[in-house]
Amino acid sequence: MLRFRLFDIPVGVHATFLFIALLGATSYPGNYVAIAVWTVAAFVSILMHELGHALVARSFGAKGVDITLYGLGGLTSFKHAQPMSHGRSFVISASGSAVGIVVGGAMWALVRAGIFDWATYEVAIFVNSFIFTSLVWGVLNWIPIVPLDGGHMVRHFVAIFNEERAPLISQIITWTAVAILVPYAWINGYRFAVVIVLLFAFSGLREFREETARAKPKPTAPPEPRPAPPADPTPPKPPPEFPI
Repeated sequence: MLRFRLFDIPVGVHATFLFIALLGATSYPGNYVAIAVWTVAAFVSILMHELGHALVARSFGAKGVDITLYGLGGLTSFKHAQPMSHGRSFVISASGSAVGIVVGGAMWALVRAGIFDWATYEVAIFVNSFIFTSLVWGVLNWIPIVPLDGGHMVRHFVAIFNEERAPLISQIITWTAVAILVPYAWINGYRFAVVIVLLFAFSGLREFREETARAKPKPTAPPEPRPAPPADPTPPKPPPEFPI
């Protein structure tokens, strides 16, 4: 795994991140330069997304902030130095896509303004790929499917009002979204999107089951029978009294 630090935050890049290059190969078959440029643009975009989570979490006092980029995107992990409110957790979950949408939208505005009219073929691919991954990945991440950011946003929002039922409600909303998205994607030919959505949804379901199992009170063993205390010795009966 490749490791480096950015803004004093450890970043790891797993070998499975090269899966992103395969996605580029579907758009630029046989054009290895374009595939490489696409991969670099996706790397920068996804890294900025995760930095959005990481920097906001650190500003809220989180410790041990760490970023890992892997085949299906990225993961920002951290520890709570003190109990984190659900409102702040909601902001942390939303911040990654917010950064992606802002920077991707800003780049799109620059393109529309003609700032990149000079761009070479490679630069044009980088800019277009960066805009696509920033905006599309940012918007898709707000879909309310656990463990996507949108699913966590729903959970933290519900937990503000009902913390106990938040995990179950977020699962109900997750599978409602799956029931809508999967048929739509299948009918329109986005078969790969169907696979990705189901992978995420079942991953979130597994986490929900594990969390529910941990929350169940463990059965306590019945107390061991204690031997009864010895009975007091029966005092001897006095001899019968006979009248004289």
